[in-house]
Amino acid sequence: MQAGPSFAAVRRPPLPRIIVDNFEELVAAALLAVIGVVMALQVCLRSFFNAPLSWPEELSQFLFVWCSALGAVGAGKRHGLVRLEAVAEKLVPPLRAALDYLILALIAVLLGILCWKGWQLGARTSFTATTLPLTWAWLYAAAPAFSILMVARLFQLQVLRYRFIFIESLIAEKLIDAGPAGSIQ
Repeated sequence: MQAGPSFAAVRRPPLPRIIVDNFEELVAAALLAVIGVVMALQVCLRSFFNAPLSWPEELSQFLFVWCSALGAVGAGKRHGLVRLEAVAEKLVPPLRAALDYLILALIAVLLGILCWKGWQLGARTSFTATTLPLTWAWLYAAAPAFSILMVARLFQLQVLRYRFIFIESLIAEKLIDAGPAGSIQ
């Protein structure tokens, strides 16, 4: 009996490249895990000990903004943003490429404005958080960070034609290697 296809000959990508290619998603996942742990702690302390903490909601708000911004960069790398496929697929390849570059330029301009305005807002904000020793500038700094990362990743993707190695493809590969649950090998 012959087994299914072997993936042993496939060369695994190096770990540093996987980390660099998925940096935003890894940081966003870590922030989301921190939010979950902190909020679970808050619920337990409030429900079982009647001793809620004062800072978890505010910390979660700060981290969620950063998590959302970093997750949006990941979506951009995966072509998860709105596209004009209905129009683009009717164009000849040179015009389609020109449309892609035009859209990239317009997105870069909008992200540049968002970066500049986010920087201005953060620079003139001196309000401190109610329960944390942070100013709201840390929250507003997510806009410039998001803008810069998104422009860099879209440039990699569309201009340099960089091929990202996504974590989910490696996880799916591991599941394929393991075979179906309960199968006898």
